[in-house]
Amino acid sequence: MVEITIRKLFAVGVLAAVLSVADTAAQEIAARIPGLEKNDEYMTLLRKEETLRLRSDSIFDVIRTVRSAMRENAEKRDSLARQRSDSMMLILTDAENAAFALRSQKIRLVDSINAIEQEFVLSGMGNIGGAAESSPSAASIFGNSYFVKNIDPDDYKALVEAHGKESAARKYVSSYIDNYKKIKALYDKYVLAATEAEAEAVYADIAAATDESLVLERQLAKLWSEIYDQKTYVYSYFLEKENREDILEITESMLGEARQEKLSSADNCVSEAVADYCLQKPVVLNYEIYVAKLLNQTAAIDSLSNASKNVRQIDFRMPPVEVKRRSFVDYEAIEFTPRSPYNASNPIPDCIVYEYGTIYRILLGTYKYKQAVSTFRGASPLCVETLEDGRFSYYAGGLKTRAEAETAVEIMKKKGFRSPEIVEWCDGRKTNLSQQNEDATIAFRVTIKGGALDDTVRDLITTMAEGCQISKIAEDTFIVGTFDTRVMADRVAAAVAKCDESLTAEVTEIGGGPDEESDEEE
Repeated sequence: MVEITIRKLFAVGVLAAVLSVADTAAQEIAARIPGLEKNDEYMTLLRKEETLRLRSDSIFDVIRTVRSAMRENAEKRDSLARQRSDSMMLILTDAENAAFALRSQKIRLVDSINAIEQEFVLSGMGNIGGAAESSPSAASIFGNSYFVKNIDPDDYKALVEAHGKESAARKYVSSYIDNYKKIKALYDKYVLAATEAEAEAVYADIAAATDESLVLERQLAKLWSEIYDQKTYVYSYFLEKENREDILEITESMLGEARQEKLSSADNCVSEAVADYCLQKPVVLNYEIYVAKLLNQTAAIDSLSNASKNVRQIDFRMPPVEVKRRSFVDYEAIEFTPRSPYNASNPIPDCIVYEYGTIYRILLGTYKYKQAVSTFRGASPLCVETLEDGRFSYYAGGLKTRAEAETAVEIMKKKGFRSPEIVEWCDGRKTNLSQQNEDATIAFRVTIKGGALDDTVRDLITTMAEGCQISKIAEDTFIVGTFDTRVMADRVAAAVAKCDESLTAEVTEIGGGPDEESDEEE
């Protein structure tokens, strides 16, 4: 009954988010193209677009709230947790369906708005006299003799090269969006996982997909920046040379609108690079449409208009999915009872090794043979670890902090235990802190060979390995480190190799002392 009530409350919240946003009809909406202020249909469409944007933001707020509630519920792991998770998953589906419906409406609106803007601009442009005889059926502006003749040869060559990279940019965007959907689906599965083994298997898939998205985003950012800069430079030069400041003003206004939309969507945009592509690509296409109109190439205009419509189908407004790693560690303080809870029918359990999280246990002793329960003076909880050499280590407690463990050691000594020791398990790795030799700590680093590290690779490393130093040890060799775990070092190495295929990245195990001296620290 409680779960049904919760779902009803959230469902009402979703509905309210869609319907309660004030109509923007009374708000001041500026025409994006000077001269269209008096077009009632156009201005009405702009107001509707803004209303849909505000409603979408409200829906995304609901989605974030539900996901946050799901994360908190996942940590409780009580008898009602599964029921609560199932209910919230249904609510999440309702909210995402509502967001998709709004997105579909907005795409239709944007297409209508763009058609009005494009028709208005093109109707007042005319053609360039010297290019009037160009074939209207030509499908591309790049082969137009007038256009080629009026651009520097080197700039024209760079423009064609940039245009040839467009398919790669589209592929990066498509792959990133597919990966985002995969991460979102995995995350929903992750918060519903009932056991650590199940959750950790899904988390490994999430980590791999997240690394893939990070690489794709860096590759897209670098490639699209090159394409965008080259194309806008050449088209601006051509339009300026033809004294079409009016068209330049229109395109600059469009760029300003794109920047503003990006800022207003920042909270609901998982990738800045994807947003840049989706917002800037239509502006670049408008450049090309206007140039095609000046060159009297109507077939090119139709082709470019279809391409612009296809880009607008891509939704860059993808709310970030914040994956907080779940801990299944069960902490228990040490207690003493006159009669031990352990016996023949309830033996001392095996020591649980958690794949993620940190727990401290007190080592009471290591023995050749299994010990009687009475050996441990009524202490509980207890667990036993079977070592590789066949001996048995017995532990008491499951403590959250080292300070708690140190206090427990003093208590154990007072209870008659001769040499209790603190043992830490961190992400499945065991360390006897009472016997730890700091110089023997194991760490890892990544060695990168094959050439210089460009800004894209450096940014990738900095993002993934925050706090790890990049050091240059030779002209074409760098080291990154140190890493506490091999898992993270392996992830960075794989991402670097994928981001720049000319590089090789290997993980090496090192001692915990200082790194080798490098020629240069960066």
